Amino acid sequence: MNSRVGIALGAAGILAGLAPTGAMAATATPASSQAQILEKISFAVLLDMNLGQIATTSNTAGGVLDFNPSSGNLTCDPGLACVGSHALSQLRLMGSDANAIVNYDPSFQLTGPGDPMTAEPQFPGGQGSIITLTGGLAVVYFGAKLHVNPGQAAGVYSGNFSVNLEYN
Repeated sequence: MNSRVGIALGAAGILAGLAPTGAMAATATPASSQAQILEKISFAVLLDMNLGQIATTSNTAGGVLDFNPSSGNLTCDPGLACVGSHALSQLRLMGSDANAIVNYDPSFQLTGPGDPMTAEPQFPGGQGSIITLTGGLAVVYFGAKLHVNPGQAAGVYSGNFSVNLEYN
């Protein structure tokens, strides 16, 4: 019988320990938060793209000129002869120290005395690439693939493409 009483007293002791006690005062701990307002992101053209001089090897030839922004190499299809100096487009991005997503038009037209030629901007990493602005600056380079039409008329051709920047 003693063992039963001992068990009953033990359970009562446990239940007494779980009984609610008097109300305690609540304490508040301050939490902090912060926000950073970034400078407006913008860019300046430091150097316009120059695809050089292009000749077709025959009146029926056309082809693609590929100006790679990663390597700076300019290559031409066998139907084209690429000569003269060339330069990648060079842009300076300006803003806050942050990452920016670079997007651009998938194609644009070069116009001149003959039929328009389609060009496709080339950027290292492609559409949606992320660039880090350090010290509020970054320099990026664009190249292009230019589709030269068969029998393209001689003359100077030019065009523009759009670049869109946004913080990531």
